[in-house]
Amino acid sequence: MSRPIGVTVVVLLILSSSFVTVVRGLTSPGLSRRHDILLALTLLAAVSVFAAEALWSLRRHAFLMFILWTICAMFTTVLYRSSTTTRVHAIQLFAPMVCAGLVCAIAALYLRRVL
Repeated sequence: MSRPIGVTVVVLLILSSSFVTVVRGLTSPGLSRRHDILLALTLLAAVSVFAAEALWSLRRHAFLMFILWTICAMFTTVLYRSSTTTRVHAIQLFAPMVCAGLVCAIAALYLRRVL
């Protein structure tokens, strides 16, 4: 079964961005003791592995897993960033989230067409 190159790129995007988010969350001082952040990071790691496997194997539920991963990644990033920053930095969170949302939307449109 040959998979399109775009699906491979999306799988690499899922795994690399999840890895960076989990590592930053676990290595930041003071956050490793917060149970809500640890739970969100664990959930993100699990969902990213399931989404990557579903996309790699081109399963029927791959698009649903990608959408679930997107929601989980956005929630984890906002939770992590809002707990480490002050109110002033909360405004700086808006631009990266919009860019990440646009990238995920473009990837979702592509995956919907391919899958």
